[in-house]
Amino acid sequence: MRKRSIVTLLALVATIARPVDAASDARPLAVFVEEDPSSLDTILNTPYGWQLAPLSQGYLFTVDDRGRLVPDMAREVPTRANGGISPDGKTIVYRIRTGRWSDGAPFDARDVAFTADALRNPATNVPDRSTVDRIVRVDATRPDRLVVRLAAPSAPFVSSFLTLGAEDPYAILPRHVAARYANLNATSLDARPVGLGPFRLERWLRGERLEFARNPFYWRGPSATDRIVVRVEPNAATRLLQARTGDLDATYVSGLQIDEARDAHLRVVRKTTSVVDYLQFDERIPAFRSPRVRDGVARAIDRDRLARTVYRGLEEPTDSGQLDAAFVPPDRLPRYDPAAARRELAGVAIDLAIAGTWRSSSEAALVIASDLNAAGATATIRSYQPSVFWAPLASGGILESGRFGVALTSWSPGLDPDRSYLFDCAARPPAGGNAGWYCDRAFDAAERRGGVTYERGARAAAYRTAHGLLVRDLPIVPLGFEISAYAVSRRFANFKPNVLGRDFWNAWEWRVTSP
Repeated sequence: MRKRSIVTLLALVATIARPVDAASDARPLAVFVEEDPSSLDTILNTPYGWQLAPLSQGYLFTVDDRGRLVPDMAREVPTRANGGISPDGKTIVYRIRTGRWSDGAPFDARDVAFTADALRNPATNVPDRSTVDRIVRVDATRPDRLVVRLAAPSAPFVSSFLTLGAEDPYAILPRHVAARYANLNATSLDARPVGLGPFRLERWLRGERLEFARNPFYWRGPSATDRIVVRVEPNAATRLLQARTGDLDATYVSGLQIDEARDAHLRVVRKTTSVVDYLQFDERIPAFRSPRVRDGVARAIDRDRLARTVYRGLEEPTDSGQLDAAFVPPDRLPRYDPAAARRELAGVAIDLAIAGTWRSSSEAALVIASDLNAAGATATIRSYQPSVFWAPLASGGILESGRFGVALTSWSPGLDPDRSYLFDCAARPPAGGNAGWYCDRAFDAAERRGGVTYERGARAAAYRTAHGLLVRDLPIVPLGFEISAYAVSRRFANFKPNVLGRDFWNAWEWRVTSP
């Protein structure tokens, strides 16, 4: 009788608890962005593109947590073997997955061709046209077939054209909406996006949150959860508090926040990304044209200690800007050697420019400046708002205007190993990101060899050569790859950050589970 009574009591407790669990499961998954988007059109706002757009937008390919292209609106990645790349390397053929936009309108290859033309429209303020500038012609020969003719073979094109792996990841545009505009500088898509992703925007409360509901026309079928809420919250401490109280299901954490998250029984999910932090020299300044001075700076800084103490394990020291081992050269940066650094830096004045509120920059700058001063240099830290530090040349940005001696900065590369955008002789702002004015024709030639061949082995050899030259010449001193860390609720299943930091790539798989 006693055993039966206990079983009955347990059943009653479970029955009482069930509605609470159901209510918890019914609450939409909540993720975050640090700033309210300026536009929801990825052509105009690429931060929206790599952060939020995968929730509601479609691409030819996305990128998974292992750094591989994943077919989205294209059925397969074009290769020579499957006939997607012509023998001369100038024609790329895509097999397009026809379907419906989130408003029910039909989607086909003509939408993709329209998007390519819209990106090439000089009247639209596109941040980067380097990929589409390679296009001679785009033809939607059938609803399910797109043919792109290039001016020259371009291996980076495949991972960069309308993919989440691009440096500036533009989504496919709805022709039936966007074609009515002469340019796309201001359209209804800025606030009311129409997309091909697993969700569609239901409501946008500016500065507070964006609410997404399941897209009934999504090609994979119904997403695993029916609603997503994206909270706009710039303060990391507030986000962690929201995660601890259950109002947020995932947030970035760093430093001591990792221990706080574990104490609150949240999961901590880490991912080494290809986002590389580095020191960049302005080689127009006489002191930094000297290889000895650049070598001295590299030897003065204890990069391992910086990763351990300032970034608290969320930085993976590196000698190269390539995360994929196939493209990493055997060459190594000068090792930490204060005595050698003193012989090369005595009396050198160094203006160290930083984006003060970005990722422990202020704390890192103090350590770097201390190392440089200990080596005989005179280092002065100059701190700027990130919006000013990384502003374009036309807006007087610190980097692009060359208003620095050494800059602590970062780059979020695309999936392709090509780095000509940062280091090619012709890539000086505003034509590219070569703010340090590095120029080496051998580097340019190696990058070109890697860009015109589609064979991975040949590409790897070319890029190993190119990065070996960067290690020799030291236009930058790589500090390390950023490791992203998230505090994730126990009920949030299938959250899989990817190597590019574009962590909403698989939102269709996200689901709520019982904690």
